[in-house]
Amino acid sequence: MRSKRKLHTNTPSDHIVVGIVRGSRGLRGELRVEVTTEISERFDVSNTLFLDGQAHTIISSKFDRRGVLLKLSDVEDRNQADLCLGLQLSIPETESITSDQGYFHHELIGLGVYENGEYLGAISEIIETGANDVFVINMAGEDDVLIPAIEDVIISVDLELRSMEVDVPIGLGRNRKKPASG
Repeated sequence: MRSKRKLHTNTPSDHIVVGIVRGSRGLRGELRVEVTTEISERFDVSNTLFLDGQAHTIISSKFDRRGVLLKLSDVEDRNQADLCLGLQLSIPETESITSDQGYFHHELIGLGVYENGEYLGAISEIIETGANDVFVINMAGEDDVLIPAIEDVIISVDLELRSMEVDVPIGLGRNRKKPASG
């Protein structure tokens, strides 16, 4: 019987998550991995990935429609692979690639979001929709707000200050909880 463990986060704080183990395949310990990076070369044979903070060498790698199937050193059989369900695969942040065409998800998660100088909350998740990403803003005491990552909405991003200025469009409105009337 497979474990139903939730996402496990023993990933070192100076690492970037590049995949999440979503299952196993076969008897030899292959891992079915949800890819969270756009750089597929991270999963090339002989590269090193960190699983739950421990270094492993990629022995085999095969992409399919659901992600990538990986065989890692020290994951010998199906039982060991099943124990990896929900674990994160990461790389040291020093191995990350910078972009002058936008931002990577790991750079945006946790940014404080402001509208007209008023703090809304922090980006807790990024949903990829195909057309554009959608930022999930976790707002204390309110429902999460979904903000499309488009030029008309995202006014500015300052990675050094860990902040983003937005203009929430009418209709996406913030779901402010109204005080109870009595």
